[in-house]
Amino acid sequence: MANPSELKTLLKRVVEIAMPNLRAYYRVVRKAKIVATYPAEDGRYWADVQPLRNDESVDEKEPVVPRVEIPVMWAGPNRGVVCPPLAGSLCDLEYYDGDPNFPRISNFRWAGNGAPACEVGAYVIHHSDGTYIKIDADRNILEITPANARTQIGGDKAVAVGGDKTETIGGVWTLKCPLIIQEGNVQSSGPGGAIGNVSCKAHTAQEGSFTLDGPLVVNGGVKINGNLDTSGNSNAGSRSGGAI
Repeated sequence: MANPSELKTLLKRVVEIAMPNLRAYYRVVRKAKIVATYPAEDGRYWADVQPLRNDESVDEKEPVVPRVEIPVMWAGPNRGVVCPPLAGSLCDLEYYDGDPNFPRISNFRWAGNGAPACEVGAYVIHHSDGTYIKIDADRNILEITPANARTQIGGDKAVAVGGDKTETIGGVWTLKCPLIIQEGNVQSSGPGGAIGNVSCKAHTAQEGSFTLDGPLVVNGGVKINGNLDTSGNSNAGSRSGGAI
C-alpha cells in the first residue's frame, strides 16, 4: 500500500492530467489588498485589488485584479452605507462560481491597520482618530468631530429631553427664525455669573410687573399712562434752563 504522501502526489497528478486548467480557472477565496480606489460612477464604487499569500505577502504570480466592485451595506435605489476603502486596506477576494472573470470583494479585514476601540455591547462608526459616532454598552450616544457639523431638515424637528440639557459654545450662538416662542422661566447672567449685557433692537411689549435692581437710563421720552409713585429724591431739569 502506498504511503499517504505518495497517494496525495498521485491524486494531484491525476487531477492535473484530467483537468489541466483547474487551477487557472477555478479560484477559491484569497487574501488580498486594495491598491487603488476609484471615485463613484453612477452610484457604483470600484477598487484595484492585489492578491496576497496567506502570510500577507504579495503573490508576484498573481497580477492586480482591476475594477473590482466594492460592496455596499443594504440595498435599494440610492440607499446604503458607503465607505470606500483606503489603499493598503486588506480584504478577501472571491470569485462567483470560481470564475476569475467575475471577482468580488467579500469582506474587509482590519489586520495591519487596527480596528477602532469598541467594548463589548457597544457600536462605533469610526472615521479617523477623533472623529466617530458611538453608542456605548449603556445606550449612551456620543458624536465627536474636530471639524464642523451640519444638520439640514426639510420639515419639522422635535426634541424631547427628559432631564437637563447643557450647551457649551466657545464662540457666538446665532439663531435666525421669524418667531421665537418660549414657555418657562428665564435666568441669565454674564460670564462666570457676573452681570452681563443684553442688546436688543426691537419694540418690547411685556405683560406683568417689571423689577429693576440698578439704575435706569432712558435716552428719549418717557410716557406713563398711570400713577407714578416714588420713595426717595426726585430731580428734574430743563435742557433750555427754564423752569419746571
